[in-house]
Amino acid sequence: MATPMFPVLNDPIIKALPWHVLQPHEAQALHNHGQSLNRLAQRGGLSIEESYYILRDEAWPRDSERQGAHAVRISLMQMVAEFYATIPPREAV
Repeated sequence: MATPMFPVLNDPIIKALPWHVLQPHEAQALHNHGQSLNRLAQRGGLSIEESYYILRDEAWPRDSERQGAHAVRISLMQMVAEFYATIPPREAV
């Protein structure tokens, strides 16, 4: 079965993130955007920067405090890898 994916907007490299990586941070999505992850996905998703701050459970920063897209992209990939590293491997059937 395919992993449900959450859409990422306007990034040439990251097009989606695994839904279950974002799900534990639903409260931060509501805080930052006033909408649930389901509603945000229906509206097209989030940018990599918006996704980054939700996964870090941080408020959306002022422009002067924002990180560049390249650094955010690398951090997002690391966060997803760390998430998967905490999941025990499936037992062979």
